[in-house]
Amino acid sequence: MPENGHQQEQLLVLNHEIRQTEHELRYAQNRRRWSNLSMAFGPALLAVLYALYWLPWLSIFAKRVILIPAAIIALLFGAAAFWLKRYPGGHLRDEAISQDQRHSESDLELKLARLRDERKLLVANLEGDLKVRRVAYKEDAYSDIDQLRGESRRYRLVNNMFQGFLIIGSLAATGIAGISDKMTWDRWTILGLTFLVGTASGFMGYYKYKERSFYLQQTADAIEAEWEAVEVGVGRYKRISSEAEQLAEFVEEVHRLKSEQKKRQQNLEQPPESRHQGD
Repeated sequence: MPENGHQQEQLLVLNHEIRQTEHELRYAQNRRRWSNLSMAFGPALLAVLYALYWLPWLSIFAKRVILIPAAIIALLFGAAAFWLKRYPGGHLRDEAISQDQRHSESDLELKLARLRDERKLLVANLEGDLKVRRVAYKEDAYSDIDQLRGESRRYRLVNNMFQGFLIIGSLAATGIAGISDKMTWDRWTILGLTFLVGTASGFMGYYKYKERSFYLQQTADAIEAEWEAVEVGVGRYKRISSEAEQLAEFVEEVHRLKSEQKKRQQNLEQPPESRHQGD
């Protein structure tokens, strides 16, 4: 019994380290995404400012009011991109002196995988063979929820960006066409905007970011609902008295949800004509 209690204490410590590492990894991933966004928005904003500078109907005062603050923002984007690319990774280590002493994403991923393997081995010493695999599967389910929601947020962000560009680009092209008699560069501008709008629309239609985000979020919510239900013994689990049977039911349901998500993912990756034939 004392040995078993010591192992349970080790399990709690491992769970805490896993949560900390997951938080650190998400922080490092967010820094990388912000660096990519800064690299994209900085040059894009400078291009917009360059186009605004040559607008004939804007007064010098209006150009100064618009261009100076926007130019500062563009420079800040550039500085942020340089800083985040120069010093990637998570939080500074406790013993770190300089900014380059950060845990990289790859190091954090390896550490997280090692901690999860250690937890599985520790659980294996506490439980029986089949129950060990089910307990490990249940423990990994919550990590799957975070992963599914992270992918859903990424697809939703891409979809919102494309959708916003479609709206702004379409309105801009329509507006420029309406005042084209006052411009000399309207044809090329309308052509460029139309091309970019068509490209964005094509990407949205082919990759179906909105549908991918919806299905990933739906699966994550369903797995979380099952997790909470088995933890407190409600829903289908309140009619099952044995903890082992509750765990078996949970594993079977989560496996079904994951399998359905994989099928939906495969269906979205097929060409439209193949999807219609499958239906």
